[in-house]
Amino acid sequence: MNVKTKDDEPTSKAEISLLLKTLSVSRWISAIPVFASLAASLLMLLLGIKETIAAFAIAFEGGANTMPIGATEEATLRLLEALDDFLIGLAFLSFSYGIYALFINFKEEDLEIPKWLRIKNIAALKKSLLEVLLVLLSVVFVKRILEAVTPSEIQWKIIIIPLSIVAIALSTRFMSESES
Repeated sequence: MNVKTKDDEPTSKAEISLLLKTLSVSRWISAIPVFASLAASLLMLLLGIKETIAAFAIAFEGGANTMPIGATEEATLRLLEALDDFLIGLAFLSFSYGIYALFINFKEEDLEIPKWLRIKNIAALKKSLLEVLLVLLSVVFVKRILEAVTPSEIQWKIIIIPLSIVAIALSTRFMSESES
């Protein structure tokens, strides 16, 4: 085994070139989360469509009302569930694009995308996902409140959701301030 010390000759250009080629090819491993996120996005969008259809069935045809509330309220809850599914699907889509833009396609000008969707670095991708999480938690909170038939059924544990929203909003704000 040949071990080089600091007194030996510096690494050859061929070794550096091989290392750079290996690193360049290894970025294609990130295609796995890109395709997995695209598949997850498609699944969530389809689930959102399913919930929307169920809401229409409940509202207009008196479909399967499975809760001890009226058809209008259940249809509203189903639509909130659909909104939740759509937001998660769009978050997966955004994540997929962000990973693609950061690791696979280095030339942003090759992609025809709006300026607001351009991801410059991992921190921007994380911030974008945190902002989507804020909206998701807000939808979950409203849904939980609406699911309670009476105010007395609202449990104290529900306060965890708005506290989480505040904590994530503050961390997102701090991330924005540190960038500028």
